[in-house]
Amino acid sequence: MSPFQLKTLLIPGLIAITFLFSSCKKEEKVYELSAQLASTSIPATTTSQFLNIQANDQWQTALSYTSGETGWITLQPSAGTGSANVVISFAENKSDQERVAQLTITCGDKEVRHVLTQQKAAVSPPPPQNPALSWVEIPSGGATADCEVVSHSITIDNKSVRNFSLMYDKKEKIAYWVAYPHHPSYLGSTGRTDNWQPDPKFASDIQPWYFSGISGFDRGHQIPSADRTVSYLANSQTFFFTNMTPQLGDLNQRVWANLEGQVRGWMSGSDTLYVVTGAILKTAGGNETVSYATDDRGGKVAVPNYYYKVLLRLKGGNYDAIGFWFEHRSYGTGNATAAVTKSVDQIETLTGFDFFANLPREKQDPAEAAWNPSAWNL
Repeated sequence: MSPFQLKTLLIPGLIAITFLFSSCKKEEKVYELSAQLASTSIPATTTSQFLNIQANDQWQTALSYTSGETGWITLQPSAGTGSANVVISFAENKSDQERVAQLTITCGDKEVRHVLTQQKAAVSPPPPQNPALSWVEIPSGGATADCEVVSHSITIDNKSVRNFSLMYDKKEKIAYWVAYPHHPSYLGSTGRTDNWQPDPKFASDIQPWYFSGISGFDRGHQIPSADRTVSYLANSQTFFFTNMTPQLGDLNQRVWANLEGQVRGWMSGSDTLYVVTGAILKTAGGNETVSYATDDRGGKVAVPNYYYKVLLRLKGGNYDAIGFWFEHRSYGTGNATAAVTKSVDQIETLTGFDFFANLPREKQDPAEAAWNPSAWNL
């Protein structure tokens, strides 16, 4: 066979093979996939958003939880064919830690990944060691070297707000004041959590241990549980041990509890009611004897000799104020009356604190000097 004849025979075969390979290549599947989210930063509250998938074949999703709790994301549907809007639902994060998960979407040889981070429930409050906090309710003065001011915050309607602040004596293991704004936005349908726990702002060895109560005394709240029912976190923080003092049950469960209810009533008729409630071991310049109770671990906790509340009411741009002063004893049943009231100036003299120190003097001075129980229906 001549070279010419061989070439004549081979060329058609090569053309056929080339055509065959070309035909196979055209038949290979080309997968297409996109998966878009509005945001990969997820708020702590219960929420949902769409995952928009654009695909030309079957697709699947997979979740991998990389940090924090698991099981807080659901997808509906989790698989399908072609384009779809997947509803991603996120459960509320009640912990103080961020939660992170990786969402993977695949279609054939294509893959899209999203890292989802859900915010923690407790948003960081203002610097806790700063006694010059600028909120109206924060007192000044009266601190010792053992005292520290901290604040606790919560989230309401996706906004970080203060829950309450306190000045805690790490030696005597009580707070001399707990200060907070009172407003209907802090009230809701959450029940009493009874979540007794140490305050995370302080080392456990400088706090009392009150899981089982206090022999001979109630665990007396300073900011009441019933003043913070907007959320589980808001109420739970009122059960921090730093918010408790050893309080006689005959005081705590009677006139003191009734006064707390009266305060909520005054709040409902105010634009905002600023509250400072506190416990005193010795009056300013006094030499009263301090006794001690025993906590769960056998530690000693100072027992207050006095309790007080001071209220500053804002209504229609005007301020007025009143104070309440109690010896640590039984006052029987019934509501607080004018007999246990004083001007805020008088309670400042007894405690050594300057209440509502961040209010301008031209508003602060007349409100604190006045003593008008009838304006409070007393």
